[in-house]
Amino acid sequence: MLERLEVRGLGIIDRVVVEPPRGLVALTGETGAGKSLLVESLKLLAGQRAQAEMVRTGDSLLRVEGWFEQPLAPGATTLLSELGVSMGEEGLVIRREVGASGRSRAWINDTPVTAAALQRLAPHLMAIHGQHEQYGLASPAVQRRLVDELAGHGELLGEVAAAWERWETAAGRVRELESARARRRDRLDAITFQLAEIDETAPRAGEYEELERRRLQLRNAVRIAELRAALLAGLADGEDAALDRLARAERELAELSGCGLPLGEAVQRLAEARMLVEEAIREVQGVGVEPGEGPGDLDAVESRLHRLEQLMLKYGSPLEAVLEHREALLAERGELLAIEDTLEAARRAVVESLEAYDTAASALEGSRRRAGEELLGAVAAILGRLAMAGTRLELRWEAVPAPSSPLLRDGVPVRFGPEGVEECELLIAANPGEELRPLGRIASGGELSRVHLALRTALRGRRSGGSLTLLFDEVDAGLGGGAASALGSVLEELAREDQVLVVTHLPQVAARAGAQLLVEKVPDGGRTVTRVRALGKEERIGEIARMVSGEEIGPSALEHARALLEGR
Repeated sequence: MLERLEVRGLGIIDRVVVEPPRGLVALTGETGAGKSLLVESLKLLAGQRAQAEMVRTGDSLLRVEGWFEQPLAPGATTLLSELGVSMGEEGLVIRREVGASGRSRAWINDTPVTAAALQRLAPHLMAIHGQHEQYGLASPAVQRRLVDELAGHGELLGEVAAAWERWETAAGRVRELESARARRRDRLDAITFQLAEIDETAPRAGEYEELERRRLQLRNAVRIAELRAALLAGLADGEDAALDRLARAERELAELSGCGLPLGEAVQRLAEARMLVEEAIREVQGVGVEPGEGPGDLDAVESRLHRLEQLMLKYGSPLEAVLEHREALLAERGELLAIEDTLEAARRAVVESLEAYDTAASALEGSRRRAGEELLGAVAAILGRLAMAGTRLELRWEAVPAPSSPLLRDGVPVRFGPEGVEECELLIAANPGEELRPLGRIASGGELSRVHLALRTALRGRRSGGSLTLLFDEVDAGLGGGAASALGSVLEELAREDQVLVVTHLPQVAARAGAQLLVEKVPDGGRTVTRVRALGKEERIGEIARMVSGEEIGPSALEHARALLEGR
């Protein structure tokens, strides 16, 4: 629901702030006061194409901001997440700016977005119904979705979408296998070559690190021998070896302890030190370059490392990646050798999944046709109340031919997808003798708005998610008397669940509204500007009286206006 609308620099609007309440809100005022500019501002928030001519003369920028109440419909929440828009405490704020050059920019909660993103979001927030609107309910895709809402097709749609996804996955697998089969010989040759190259070297896990350590030892063989001999001489083999000194000190310390001195722990620590030195000596004695190893051994290690490095350059590093690549090659070779059997099974899966999809889509189509007839009956009844009795309506369901499609309808390949097969289009003949035409091609803006109103009213209570903001412009064109009163009644019914804004010249409609906003032109600094203000009860009586009688407002017009307001 729209909570606040702020418009700057649009046409003759310098700055206007509108805070429409819930329910039915009438926008009234004399012709040319700027009501159509408010309609244009909402269209800009809905992603309509912007033009430089919209910018107020003398201004460099047109700005429109709309604040929408939470919670939002699930579809809106999903789309905002996809666009990377986070929700703040203020709810949802859409801003659109148009420069004097015609350049347009848009934001949702300060996140930059495209006009196309606004067009995707708009149906979850608002619907604008006016003369020759080519979006909203005039869209066949929207019409089909409305039929689904009327019938509560959530579960059926889920089954169709799941079946389509299974078919798409199976068909994708067949394409992969057919592509693999087409290049199987070349790929098998490549696999054979790579396996032979790896197996000829026969690498082992951890081998590269072992060889690197061995190379380091061989390169330092002479120094290792010198250091080892010096170390062993100092620890155990020399005249004054550390091990002998430790043993002697241990005996002397034990003798001191035997003389009554408290040195038992010291004796133990010295004994532990001697044992640690003995262990170190054994470790040093156990390592070193093996006898007989020399430059030839180093050359062999270097050669082996080079071969491993060549494999790692080709098939991945570290060496374990080469071994993993080998296992993957073996698995792929097995799949390629068995590809005919695998492909046959995959093709069966495609056929089975397509049959399952066809069954689910056919069930959805049948239910859609029944729901469509129910919808048209309800719409026709409402149109009868709005001076459009005798209007002929038809929902035409047709599958779109697609030569490459595997799905047939009456022997013809047709397009299909996660939302079903048949496309839907609402055809209408508003007057006797006229041919049926698509809803978006109705010549009269008033008739188009009334059909939209009837559709919305017929679907009232069937839609899931938050309330919408519905704007009706010219819905009262050509109406008067009882039809005008009926129009007000229908709008009032619709406003029980949605916020309804109606631009109207009919006092019967304005009187039905819970709130009334007056759009007027006033002088300001030598220029004419548009102002919008909410009317109190007495002001509403005066405005409705003007709508009844024109400029000359007499007692009878005021009394009529008062009666209309009190009788709503």
